[in-house]
Amino acid sequence: MMFTQFLRDRGIDRVPGRGGKPWAIAHRGYSGAVPENTMAAIDAARALEADFIEIDVHLSADGTPLVLHDPTLNRTTDASGAVANLSDEQISLADAGSWLGPGFAGQRIPHLDAVLYSMSFRGGWLLLELKGDWEAGGVAAVVDLITQHGMADRVVLQSFSQHTLHNCQAIAGHIPRILLRVVPKEGDVELVQRLEGIGYAPSFRGFKSRRELVEEIRELDLCVNVHTVDAPEGWDALLSAGVSGIITNQLGRLQGYLTAKFDV
Repeated sequence: MMFTQFLRDRGIDRVPGRGGKPWAIAHRGYSGAVPENTMAAIDAARALEADFIEIDVHLSADGTPLVLHDPTLNRTTDASGAVANLSDEQISLADAGSWLGPGFAGQRIPHLDAVLYSMSFRGGWLLLELKGDWEAGGVAAVVDLITQHGMADRVVLQSFSQHTLHNCQAIAGHIPRILLRVVPKEGDVELVQRLEGIGYAPSFRGFKSRRELVEEIRELDLCVNVHTVDAPEGWDALLSAGVSGIITNQLGRLQGYLTAKFDV
Protein backbone atom coordinates (compact mmCIF):
# COMPACT_ATOMS: atom_id res chain seq x y z
CA MET A 1 0.00 0.00 0.00
CA MET A 2 1.41 3.37 -0.99
CA PHE A 3 1.20 6.28 1.42
CA THR A 4 -1.07 8.42 -0.76
CA GLN A 5 -3.42 5.45 -1.16
CA PHE A 6 -3.44 5.01 2.63
CA LEU A 7 -4.49 8.66 3.01
CA ARG A 8 -7.05 8.53 0.21
CA ASP A 9 -8.68 5.32 1.45
CA ARG A 10 -9.20 6.94 4.85
CA GLY A 11 -10.49 10.25 3.58
CA ILE A 12 -7.45 12.20 4.77
CA ASP A 13 -7.07 15.29 2.61
CA ARG A 14 -3.88 16.72 4.11
CA VAL A 15 -0.61 15.10 3.07
CA PRO A 16 1.71 15.66 6.05
CA GLY A 17 5.20 17.04 5.63
CA ARG A 18 6.99 18.29 2.53
CA GLY A 19 6.53 21.89 3.54
CA GLY A 20 3.13 21.24 5.07
CA LYS A 21 2.20 20.54 8.66
CA PRO A 22 3.52 17.15 9.83
CA TRP A 23 1.63 14.80 12.09
CA ALA A 24 2.03 15.33 15.83
CA ILE A 25 2.48 11.82 17.23
CA ALA A 26 2.15 11.31 20.98
CA HIS A 27 4.88 8.90 22.13
CA ARG A 28 3.38 6.40 24.62
CA GLY A 29 0.47 8.82 24.92
CA TYR A 30 1.20 12.22 26.45
CA SER A 31 4.18 10.74 28.26
CA GLY A 32 5.83 14.09 28.96
CA ALA A 33 3.14 14.90 31.52
CA VAL A 34 1.32 11.67 32.41
CA PRO A 35 2.54 8.10 33.15
CA GLU A 36 3.39 6.55 29.81
CA ASN A 37 1.17 4.00 28.09
CA THR A 38 -1.66 4.41 30.61
CA MET A 39 -5.27 5.26 29.84
CA ALA A 40 -4.59 8.67 31.41
CA ALA A 41 -1.75 9.28 28.93
CA ILE A 42 -3.91 8.18 26.02
CA ASP A 43 -6.81 10.38 27.13
CA ALA A 44 -4.46 13.36 27.58
CA ALA A 45 -3.06 12.88 24.08
CA ARG A 46 -6.56 12.70 22.65
CA ALA A 47 -7.51 15.90 24.48
CA LEU A 48 -4.55 17.67 22.85
CA GLU A 49 -5.68 16.37 19.43
CA ALA A 50 -2.65 14.26 18.60
CA ASP A 51 -2.79 13.08 15.00
CA PHE A 52 -1.64 9.65 16.17
CA ILE A 53 -1.22 8.15 19.62
CA GLU A 54 1.72 5.75 19.74
CA ILE A 55 1.52 2.87 22.21
CA ASP A 56 3.55 -0.29 22.82
CA VAL A 57 2.26 -3.83 23.17
CA HIS A 58 3.59 -6.97 24.86
CA LEU A 59 1.91 -10.32 25.52
CA SER A 60 1.43 -11.64 29.04
CA ALA A 61 2.27 -15.26 29.86
CA ASP A 62 -1.33 -16.22 29.11
CA GLY A 63 -1.39 -14.38 25.79
CA THR A 64 -3.19 -11.15 26.69
CA PRO A 65 -2.03 -8.10 24.68
CA LEU A 66 -1.04 -5.41 27.20
CA VAL A 67 0.05 -1.81 26.72
CA LEU A 68 3.51 -1.04 28.12
CA HIS A 69 6.95 -0.32 26.73
CA ASP A 70 9.42 -2.40 28.69
CA PRO A 71 9.64 -6.20 28.75
CA THR A 72 9.52 -6.01 32.56
CA LEU A 73 7.33 -4.22 35.09
CA ASN A 74 10.32 -2.85 37.00
CA ARG A 75 10.64 0.71 35.66
CA THR A 76 7.04 1.89 35.37
CA THR A 77 5.17 0.01 38.10
CA ASP A 78 5.46 -0.88 41.77
CA ALA A 79 5.91 -4.54 40.79
CA SER A 80 8.71 -6.47 39.11
CA GLY A 81 9.22 -9.36 36.74
CA ALA A 82 9.11 -10.11 33.04
CA VAL A 83 5.76 -9.48 31.36
CA ALA A 84 6.12 -12.71 29.39
CA ASN A 85 6.42 -14.69 32.63
CA LEU A 86 3.44 -13.16 34.45
CA SER A 87 -0.27 -13.76 33.99
CA ASP A 88 -2.69 -11.02 33.06
CA GLU A 89 -4.18 -11.30 36.56
CA GLN A 90 -0.80 -10.79 38.21
CA ILE A 91 0.03 -7.80 36.01
CA SER A 92 -3.38 -6.22 36.64
CA LEU A 93 -2.40 -5.68 40.30
CA ALA A 94 0.56 -3.46 39.42
CA ASP A 95 0.30 0.31 39.96
CA ALA A 96 1.53 1.98 36.76
CA GLY A 97 1.18 5.58 37.91
CA SER A 98 2.76 6.18 41.30
CA TRP A 99 6.31 6.16 39.92
CA LEU A 100 5.60 9.56 38.32
CA GLY A 101 3.82 11.03 41.32
CA PRO A 102 1.16 10.31 43.95
CA GLY A 103 -1.48 12.06 41.88
CA PHE A 104 -1.28 9.22 39.37
CA ALA A 105 -1.62 6.39 41.88
CA GLY A 106 -3.97 3.65 40.79
CA GLN A 107 -3.27 3.80 37.06
CA ARG A 108 -3.07 0.26 35.69
CA ILE A 109 -1.39 -1.34 32.70
CA PRO A 110 -4.16 -1.22 30.09
CA HIS A 111 -5.41 -4.12 28.07
CA LEU A 112 -5.11 -3.39 24.36
CA ASP A 113 -8.75 -4.48 24.19
CA ALA A 114 -9.76 -1.60 26.48
CA VAL A 115 -7.72 0.96 24.54
CA LEU A 116 -9.25 -0.11 21.23
CA TYR A 117 -12.73 -0.03 22.74
CA SER A 118 -12.19 3.50 24.01
CA MET A 119 -10.72 4.72 20.74
CA SER A 120 -13.46 3.08 18.69
CA PHE A 121 -16.20 5.37 19.95
CA ARG A 122 -14.21 8.39 21.14
CA GLY A 123 -12.16 8.85 17.98
CA GLY A 124 -8.45 8.99 17.30
CA TRP A 125 -5.72 7.11 15.46
CA LEU A 126 -3.32 4.55 16.92
CA LEU A 127 0.28 3.85 16.00
CA LEU A 128 0.68 0.45 17.59
CA GLU A 129 4.20 -0.86 18.17
CA LEU A 130 4.64 -4.59 18.64
CA LYS A 131 7.69 -4.96 20.88
CA GLY A 132 10.25 -7.60 20.00
CA ASP A 133 9.72 -10.66 17.82
CA TRP A 134 6.09 -11.74 17.53
CA GLU A 135 4.96 -15.11 16.25
CA ALA A 136 1.88 -15.54 14.09
CA GLY A 137 -0.44 -16.44 16.97
CA GLY A 138 0.33 -13.28 18.90
CA VAL A 139 -0.08 -11.08 15.84
CA ALA A 140 -3.40 -12.79 15.10
CA ALA A 141 -4.61 -12.06 18.65
CA VAL A 142 -3.87 -8.35 18.19
CA VAL A 143 -5.44 -8.24 14.74
CA ASP A 144 -8.57 -9.97 16.04
CA LEU A 145 -8.99 -7.22 18.65
CA ILE A 146 -8.44 -4.48 16.07
CA THR A 147 -11.06 -6.08 13.84
CA GLN A 148 -13.58 -6.66 16.65
CA HIS A 149 -13.51 -2.97 17.51
CA GLY A 150 -13.76 -1.79 13.90
CA MET A 151 -10.37 -0.08 14.13
CA ALA A 152 -8.58 -1.52 11.09
CA ASP A 153 -8.82 1.82 9.27
CA ARG A 154 -7.48 3.77 12.27
CA VAL A 155 -4.50 1.63 13.29
CA VAL A 156 -1.00 1.47 11.87
CA LEU A 157 1.28 -1.36 13.06
CA GLN A 158 4.99 -0.77 13.52
CA SER A 159 7.98 -2.71 14.79
CA PHE A 160 11.77 -2.80 14.84
CA SER A 161 11.48 -6.53 14.08
CA GLN A 162 11.51 -7.70 10.48
CA HIS A 163 10.16 -11.05 11.67
CA THR A 164 7.19 -9.37 13.34
CA LEU A 165 6.41 -7.22 10.31
CA HIS A 166 6.56 -10.26 8.01
CA ASN A 167 3.94 -11.93 10.21
CA CYS A 168 1.83 -8.76 10.17
CA GLN A 169 2.06 -8.71 6.39
CA ALA A 170 1.01 -12.36 6.12
CA ILE A 171 -1.83 -12.21 8.64
CA ALA A 172 -3.14 -8.67 8.22
CA GLY A 173 -1.98 -7.28 4.92
CA HIS A 174 -4.85 -4.78 5.00
CA ILE A 175 -3.48 -3.05 8.13
CA PRO A 176 -0.65 -0.63 7.25
CA ARG A 177 2.87 -1.26 8.52
CA ILE A 178 5.92 0.90 9.31
CA LEU A 179 9.51 -0.25 9.85
CA LEU A 180 11.18 1.27 12.93
CA ARG A 181 14.92 1.83 13.18
CA VAL A 182 17.35 3.48 15.55
CA VAL A 183 20.05 3.85 12.88
CA PRO A 184 19.23 3.19 9.20
CA LYS A 185 20.66 0.02 7.71
CA GLU A 186 21.66 -0.81 4.17
CA GLY A 187 18.72 -2.28 2.32
CA ASP A 188 16.06 -0.68 4.53
CA VAL A 189 14.29 0.99 1.61
CA GLU A 190 14.01 -2.32 -0.22
CA LEU A 191 12.89 -4.03 2.98
CA VAL A 192 10.02 -1.58 3.47
CA GLN A 193 8.97 -2.23 -0.11
CA ARG A 194 9.11 -6.02 0.35
CA LEU A 195 7.03 -5.67 3.50
CA GLU A 196 4.53 -3.59 1.52
CA GLY A 197 4.82 -0.97 4.23
CA ILE A 198 3.60 2.60 4.08
CA GLY A 199 6.64 4.10 5.76
CA TYR A 200 9.82 4.22 7.75
CA ALA A 201 10.58 5.59 11.22
CA PRO A 202 14.22 6.25 12.14
CA SER A 203 15.40 7.80 15.39
CA PHE A 204 16.45 11.44 15.36
CA ARG A 205 20.07 10.27 15.57
CA GLY A 206 19.50 8.01 12.59
CA PHE A 207 17.77 10.80 10.69
CA LYS A 208 20.73 13.13 11.22
CA SER A 209 23.16 10.48 9.98
CA ARG A 210 21.18 9.80 6.80
CA ARG A 211 19.10 12.90 5.98
CA GLU A 212 19.16 12.04 2.28
CA LEU A 213 17.21 8.89 3.08
CA VAL A 214 14.13 10.97 3.95
CA GLU A 215 13.85 12.34 0.44
CA GLU A 216 14.60 8.94 -1.11
CA ILE A 217 11.79 7.33 0.87
CA ARG A 218 9.35 10.15 0.26
CA GLU A 219 9.99 9.89 -3.49
CA LEU A 220 8.81 6.28 -3.27
CA ASP A 221 5.45 7.44 -1.87
CA LEU A 222 6.23 6.33 1.66
CA CYS A 223 5.89 8.31 4.89
CA VAL A 224 8.77 9.14 7.22
CA ASN A 225 8.13 9.56 10.96
CA VAL A 226 11.07 10.40 13.24
CA HIS A 227 11.35 9.42 16.92
CA THR A 228 11.65 10.71 19.65
CA VAL A 229 12.14 14.49 19.38
CA ASP A 230 11.28 16.83 22.24
CA ALA A 231 12.92 20.20 21.48
CA PRO A 232 12.25 23.01 18.95
CA GLU A 233 15.70 22.85 17.37
CA GLY A 234 15.02 19.23 16.47
CA TRP A 235 11.56 20.05 15.19
CA ASP A 236 13.07 22.79 13.00
CA ALA A 237 15.37 20.24 11.37
CA LEU A 238 12.50 17.83 10.77
CA LEU A 239 10.31 20.51 9.20
CA SER A 240 13.16 21.53 6.93
CA ALA A 241 13.56 17.92 5.80
CA GLY A 242 9.83 17.52 5.13
CA VAL A 243 9.18 14.54 7.38
CA SER A 244 5.63 13.18 7.63
CA GLY A 245 5.40 12.88 11.40
CA ILE A 246 7.19 13.93 14.58
CA ILE A 247 7.05 11.46 17.46
CA THR A 248 7.41 13.26 20.78
CA ASN A 249 6.99 12.94 24.52
CA GLN A 250 6.22 16.67 24.70
CA LEU A 251 2.95 16.73 22.80
CA GLY A 252 1.69 19.98 24.34
CA ARG A 253 4.83 21.88 23.37
CA LEU A 254 4.89 20.35 19.88
CA GLN A 255 1.27 21.29 19.23
CA GLY A 256 2.01 24.86 20.30
CA TYR A 257 5.07 24.95 18.05
CA LEU A 258 3.14 23.62 15.03
CA THR A 259 0.26 26.01 15.63
CA ALA A 260 2.68 28.96 15.61
CA LYS A 261 4.31 27.70 12.41
CA PHE A 262 1.23 26.76 10.41
CA ASP A 263 -2.02 27.98 11.94
CA VAL A 264 -1.39 31.66 12.74
